[in-house]
Amino acid sequence: MTRSATALLTLLALLAALLSIMTWAARRTHNAADFAIANRRLGPWLVTLSYAASGVNAWMLMTVAAAAFVWGLSAAWIWAAVVFGCIVNMWFVAPRLRAASIGSGGITVIHLLGVDAGDRLQPLVVRSAVFILILALLLQIAAILQLAGVMLADVGLSTTNVLVLSLAVLTATVFAGGIRAASMIDTIQSVVVIAVALFLPLPALIATGGLTELQMAFATIGPEATNWFGGKSGVAAIAFSAGVVGLGLAMCGQPHALTRFMAAKDETTLRIARWVAPVWIAILLAAVVFCGWCARVLYSGLEHPEQSLAVIASRLLPPWLATLIVVGLAAAVISAIASQLLVIASGLAVDLKRPTTPPSLQWLRGMLLVAAVLACIVLLYTPSRIVEHAMFAFTALGASLGPLLLVRLSGKRIRPGSTLGAMWAGFLLSLVFHLLPDSPGDFLERVLPFIAALGIALTGGERRRNPDRADRSQETMHDRVPI
Repeated sequence: MTRSATALLTLLALLAALLSIMTWAARRTHNAADFAIANRRLGPWLVTLSYAASGVNAWMLMTVAAAAFVWGLSAAWIWAAVVFGCIVNMWFVAPRLRAASIGSGGITVIHLLGVDAGDRLQPLVVRSAVFILILALLLQIAAILQLAGVMLADVGLSTTNVLVLSLAVLTATVFAGGIRAASMIDTIQSVVVIAVALFLPLPALIATGGLTELQMAFATIGPEATNWFGGKSGVAAIAFSAGVVGLGLAMCGQPHALTRFMAAKDETTLRIARWVAPVWIAILLAAVVFCGWCARVLYSGLEHPEQSLAVIASRLLPPWLATLIVVGLAAAVISAIASQLLVIASGLAVDLKRPTTPPSLQWLRGMLLVAAVLACIVLLYTPSRIVEHAMFAFTALGASLGPLLLVRLSGKRIRPGSTLGAMWAGFLLSLVFHLLPDSPGDFLERVLPFIAALGIALTGGERRRNPDRADRSQETMHDRVPI
């Protein structure tokens, strides 16, 4: 079977899977709550595997493989950071976020952050969060589509046409079934990626000659590849490791992943997810990091390290199998945008509506189409190297929303001014440090904005006696008289 025939059959099989998902999810989607959070009825496996795919999507796995290729052994810090972030989300954020969303009646993460901001500043808080969310996710979508385009070009497909068609089919699927459709797409993505990640290390290891030869080859590369701190020592080593751990902190502020917790069916669902998801992600990341190390030994002159997994498949496997794996990986990368489009649509349709207006299914679907148009514009008109700024979008979103969410879920109320200050401090500091020269492990960009935003949120806690008052303009005599 030729490569083009294999690629075409793989795409047709994926299209059939999306049509099946569309039919299944559409029958269960009847109102806005169904569309946005499945009316809080997602089962344990959909919650677990869709969170694993949206929290650590295929695009991020390619980035982790590139880091392993470039950094060597010190890429193990990324494994530790992401697993740590997953554990924090599953054990601390998930149960509290679900309970808080039920208590407030909200169906978005941004609603929870702005619910206590008071009548005067709540619109500004919500609009700021939606603006940062849309900007960050559009940057990530641009990187995802560009990376997938490069992978598809390697198997001889017309990238622009395939990407536009894929975007249209994904939009139609989410349009019909909302978060159920997005969660099922992410679940398939998670299964495909872990199957590939567990399959590739064996041929890669055989090609290197075994573990002993792999270790000896690494020793010839240099101290930067064989040192756990990337050849750094002292303060620079501490900054490097802390900067990488900042990636785990950013996972606490990704609404497209956290929405799964709000949609969970019950506490039993979350209990299953909190054990399975970290193990799933840990195994997946370990396999990807190992592939990156093998690629460094086998193909040290590789121009685009983020293509490590695809290169291993293309050069070590039969052509038809390599094409199947590369197209499957490209499809997994593209499918990550389904959840991001859904969150953008929810931000536009739910968070920006008037507080007295109930959420509308038609409006949500309309805003999903708007999000798809924006994504298409991003695909066609963004610079060719926007992928270099994708990690900035991830960390900036995490620094803007993550600290506020952690403080809010700890039970501490935050004054409206401090909410705004923390949000914009996280975003603007991430932007400033991103534009400056890189520090060891990008410590300044990945950690300091998060810490600054967390400090503002903690010191801006609510001090009034009446816990039901969210704004000074609503104070009563009972707020001023000690009881």
